[in-house]
Parts: sequence; C-alpha cells; structure tokens
Amino acid sequence: MKILKMLKEKFIRTKKEESKEEESKEPLFEEAKQDFATTSTASSVSLELSHEHPLYRLYDIRTDKSRNTPPPELVMKGCDDLTEDQLRKELMRFRIEMTKAADFRLKDVLPKITEGESEEEESETPHLEPSMDALPFIYVSSDRMYAWVLVFPPTGWGKELTKELIFEALEKKKVSYGLVQETFDSLPDDYNRYFHLFLIAKGSKPANGDNGYLVDYFLRHVERLPEMDEFGNVNYMSLGAEQNVKKGDLICEAIPPTEGIAGRTVLNQELRCKNGKSVSIPKGKNTEVSEDGNKLIASIDGRVEFSGRYFSVKPLLEIPGNVDYSTGNINFIGDVLIHGDVCSGFSVKAMGDIKVDGVIESCEIEAGGDLIVVKGIVGNMETIVRSQHNIYSKYLVNSIVHARQNVHTDSIRYSNVYSDGEVQVCSGRGLIVGGQIRAAQGIEAKIVGSVYESPTSVFLGGQPYANFEKQLLSRNIKEMKDEMEKLERQPDSPYKSKQMSKLRLELSVSGMKLNKFDRDKERMEEEGEELKNCRLRCGTAHPRVSITIEDETVILDRTYNSCNARLVEGEIFLI
Repeated sequence: MKILKMLKEKFIRTKKEESKEEESKEPLFEEAKQDFATTSTASSVSLELSHEHPLYRLYDIRTDKSRNTPPPELVMKGCDDLTEDQLRKELMRFRIEMTKAADFRLKDVLPKITEGESEEEESETPHLEPSMDALPFIYVSSDRMYAWVLVFPPTGWGKELTKELIFEALEKKKVSYGLVQETFDSLPDDYNRYFHLFLIAKGSKPANGDNGYLVDYFLRHVERLPEMDEFGNVNYMSLGAEQNVKKGDLICEAIPPTEGIAGRTVLNQELRCKNGKSVSIPKGKNTEVSEDGNKLIASIDGRVEFSGRYFSVKPLLEIPGNVDYSTGNINFIGDVLIHGDVCSGFSVKAMGDIKVDGVIESCEIEAGGDLIVVKGIVGNMETIVRSQHNIYSKYLVNSIVHARQNVHTDSIRYSNVYSDGEVQVCSGRGLIVGGQIRAAQGIEAKIVGSVYESPTSVFLGGQPYANFEKQLLSRNIKEMKDEMEKLERQPDSPYKSKQMSKLRLELSVSGMKLNKFDRDKERMEEEGEELKNCRLRCGTAHPRVSITIEDETVILDRTYNSCNARLVEGEIFLI
C-alpha cells in the first residue's frame, strides 16, 4: 500500500505540472530546451535530460522493482560519418519523439485515479501495477540511414526483452535493411538493455563510379633544356629526347570507368548513384584504336608527338651516314635523324625536327620543329639555317641562323643570328664575338666581344625572325610577279593557263601572309611589351661592342664586367 500511495502522489503531481505547461502554451521545441542538453566526447554526442523527464520517471518506477538497473544513457554511437552538428540535430529530433513515447508509456504504467477521489484518500481496493511487456522504441534518423533502439522495461508480470519484440518493433517502423546483427543478437541479454540507446540498423550510402582515365606511355610535352655539368659543358647528344615508336607499339591506354553502387536506407529504399564517365582516346594521324577500343597503337614507324588534343606519329627518316651524293637533297614531311654530317652544297628540309649527330657545313637547312646539331654549324655566310622552333648547336661559326624561338649554343663566332626568343650562350666558353646577334627577348652570354676589339653588334627587341620571313616572302612575291609578266608575253596555250592559275593562287596566299606580318607588327608596337624585360646580360663586354635597343645605340669604349644593358626611359643603361 505504501508503494501504491507513492505512485499515486507522483501521478497527481505530474497532472498538475502538465496542466501548468498547457496554460503556458509554449511550443514543444521551446519546452525541450528547458531540460535538453548535450555533451560531447572525442567520438560521440550524448543527450542529457532533467530528472523530471518521463524517461527518468519510468526509470524510478523500474528501480523500485529492480535496483540493479543502470541509469539512462543516451549516446548515438556507430555513425562516424556524421558531424557533431548533425548528431546534435538528430538528438533533438530523437528527444522529441522519445519524449512522446515515454509519456505514453508512463500514462499506461501509472494507476488511474477515479473521479471524486481526493489526494489524501487511499483507495480501499488495491491498484496493481499493470503487466506490460518490454517496449522497444525505434528512432530513424532524418536521412533514413540509421536506426537506433531504446527499450522501455517491462512492468508487472510483462515479458523481458526478446528478439521477437525487437523484430516486431522494427517491422512496425518499416526498418528492413542493414540490421546490425551483433546488436540484435546480444541486446536481450545485455546488462544495459533498458534506457540505453543502441544502433540497430545502418543503411549503405551510394558510391559513385570512378571516371575513366588515360595511361600515357609517352610524354605529352618534351622540354629540351640544356643541362650543364660541373665544368659548364652541355652534352648536345642528349638533347634529342626522341620518342621513337615502332608500328604496333602502345602509345596510351584508356582505363574504363567503373559502375556506381546504389545505396539503401534502413527502410530499404534505393539511393541512386552515378556511373563513371568514359574518356575518349586521343587518336591522331598515323595511329589506330585497338579492337576493344581502349588502346591507341602506332600504325607506322616514327616519332610520337602530342599536339594538345591528340597523339600522332610523325614519320621518321633515319640517315645512317652523311647527307652527300649518296643520299642527295632531303625533303621530308616528318622528322629527320642524320647520324653523320650534312655536307656542303646539300639541303635538308623537314616539317618536323631535324637532328644531326655531326656537323652542318655550308648548306641549306630548314626545320619545321627543333634543329639539334650535336657538334656544330660551320657556314660560309651564304648558307641559311632556319628553325620554326629552337636551335641547339655546340657552336656557330660563319653561319646565318634564324630561329622563331630560342638559340642555345656554347659559342658564336662571326655569325649572324636572328631569334624571336632569347639567345643563350652560357655553357662552355659562352663567347659571342663578331657578327650580328638579334634577339627579340634578350641575350645572355659569358663574354661578348674580344680583347682584340672585334666589332660585335647586338640588337634587342623587334621580331628578327618574322622580319626575315617577311623579306623572303616579299622577294618570292616579286619573283612570282616577274614570272607572270613573262608568261603574259607568251602565246596562249594550256601550259600558260595552268601556270597563270597556279601563280595567281600562290600570289593570293603570299599576299595574305604578308598582310598578317604587318598586322602582327602593328599590334606589337601598340602593346609595347616586348622591351620591358629585354636586356643583354654578360659577364664581360669588351670595347667595340655595339648595343642597340629600339632606336638607341651605344658603343662600348671600355671593358665592362658583369654587364647588364637595358632600356630605361629611352636611354640605354649599363649596370
């Protein structure tokens, strides 16, 4: 009777508190703040409740019957991929739903008070505690990826927790995927099975497939940068960096994408995934794709080149010896590799790179790519050596050299050099003596001029190579016009008509190229950017070295050490 009276008093006190709360009409969320708190540990966030909460009142009732019951502990574990803020939000939602469930459970547990019965009166008929089985409360997270279980203990002669009761609760909540089997099997016998929070189900997140990618077996960008040894020498033989390939060799391979794996919520709802994207094969000229569509293979012998979007194979012409009467002149659409010399009087023209393991003598060389000469160039001031990219040579002697980009060499003697990039003479002796050196972006050397005061001219800025090409183009246009005048004086014939049509087409194309040169020159003059960093840098500059930048010229009258010549506000300064 004493226990019954205590329960009765608690119930009456609860009713009074609930009536006061209803009068205040505060929202449920605001009510929760009064007895809601969280505490964080290194790996979890727990929910703290006031001792007036329905859950604790149920716990008090349980301890009156079984003092061996551990106190409530509400910690969301087993969800390492949730942030602390997400866990706090989930605990707030859990607190609201759990409070409702605990309140309903408490009303069923407490004895009913009949109408007209005062608080002091005790009922003559004893009120027995109702018999109810243990009640698992299932909470599903907002993203439906997790489900936790909190078990209310049995009352009276109700059944203790069993697997069947858990299963029924899960089924009622429609949780049917990702059951944590270990929790399901061990919870009925767990010492902390009541008033504790356990992860009972966990969904699987979708995994997007990986995109396909390319595996290259050749470099896309080959940089030919001369590297000096400890003695200041460059091995020009190693500058080739040829990426030679044989027919049938593998150039690159596409790794196929992988399919994504769909996810599942604890309610067994499918979560969509994305499959990886395939990559296209960069097929260029003289290449073919394998039957499975994943490999790029060379279809000819040659040199691999990447154009920015595609791999292609340029034909390679390999000359085992010298270019002389045994080979004749060479005109090739790809790359040319010459293991000997290029003898005087012969010409080598290629749309790709030209590499010469020996010497270039008095001859005509024209490379659409880089020109690499392992030994050097020895001309007679009548030979023209041209490269649309860079020129690498051990030395230049009595040569006329034109490069659209840079010139790298150990020494330049009595030669005329025209470069739209830089002239680098820093390895070996690093000597420039005699001749004229024209560079759009700058010149760097160890020594310029000589103690014998050999006249040496240095010109900085402008477009030396472009101007040279413009002169050649103007000369060709004049020759074509002269040829047309000769043809016009001839009698009409099929040959005349054919030649006239051909010349008109060539004149039209050459005229457009000439106009482009003029437009590029005007644009550069308007921008005026090319002279800002244009300078001559050298360790020693001897007398009679002439330095011209734009329209300003200075002739050295003495030896300068660590010379750095540049244009400042229209004047050449030697620092």
